[in-house]
Amino acid sequence: MRTSILALAVVAACTSEPGRDAAPQHAGPVARAPAASAVPAPTALGSHWPLLDTIGGRLAAFDTQVTNTQHELQTRSATSGGDSLFLKFRNSYMAVAESLTERLGDDTTGQGLSITRDGWSDSLRSVLQRHGFDLNFSEGNAFVDEDVAYLLGAFGPVLTPAMREYLSIRNVEQHVRFSEDAALQIPWDAVGERIATWEAFLHKYPTFSWRDAAQYWRTMYLETYLTGMDNTRTFTDSGTLEQEVRKSYQHFLRTNAGTPAAAVIRDYLALLEANAAPSDSSIKRFLREHELQSMLGVQPPVN
Repeated sequence: MRTSILALAVVAACTSEPGRDAAPQHAGPVARAPAASAVPAPTALGSHWPLLDTIGGRLAAFDTQVTNTQHELQTRSATSGGDSLFLKFRNSYMAVAESLTERLGDDTTGQGLSITRDGWSDSLRSVLQRHGFDLNFSEGNAFVDEDVAYLLGAFGPVLTPAMREYLSIRNVEQHVRFSEDAALQIPWDAVGERIATWEAFLHKYPTFSWRDAAQYWRTMYLETYLTGMDNTRTFTDSGTLEQEVRKSYQHFLRTNAGTPAAAVIRDYLALLEANAAPSDSSIKRFLREHELQSMLGVQPPVN
């Protein structure tokens, strides 16, 4: 299965960005999801969880790196060099999140954390949020996630307008669940709105230093819009386009007529007009011609 969420690309200190088939390190599992466990998490804090102390200590030490980076950024405020320094810091930040996720996966209590409110989950979430991270879940498994709002608040004032806007868009998106168990969690029109948002961003900032990350989001949403997900299909069992999806395409064309994505969707509808139930090979050929891929068989981002 091709994954767009677990194959995390390392963001270089300057302008190296993730490749096309690798998500930028972002909201979503930042490490291999820990295996599901039948061991329930405690419902009360009546016992001691040593890993919680370890995590707290690790994050307290990391706070020093946050402070040092903030001070250094003051001398490079609103410059491309400052954005590069921020991305270098973010590499370290995401490495911490990945490391802590792995620790949770190796810990019996960590494996039993629940997405519903319970003592250990609440305590861990409190510790993480105090240091700029978040606790998230995917398919019942806990992982340490980035908190884009924290990054925006801690570093936004000294970043370029482009980087600040990038983080602002991701902050909005992170607060709405995008997928769960390869099933779309937002309406089709909302997917279209995200495509339009990222295309507008890419048009506004053609020289953005982390352009590949913005391009990733635009492309991933467009691929989802066209091909759906394993558990949210765009085509009926008989091979015709779902009416709800067709109506969303038509709405997108009315509201975003002059955009690059509109041209792709217009061509896609033309293909479907020529053959209401297109073959898999014709769809694959269409995607290939537009430098897109199917999201079927892919683990999509959760946020």
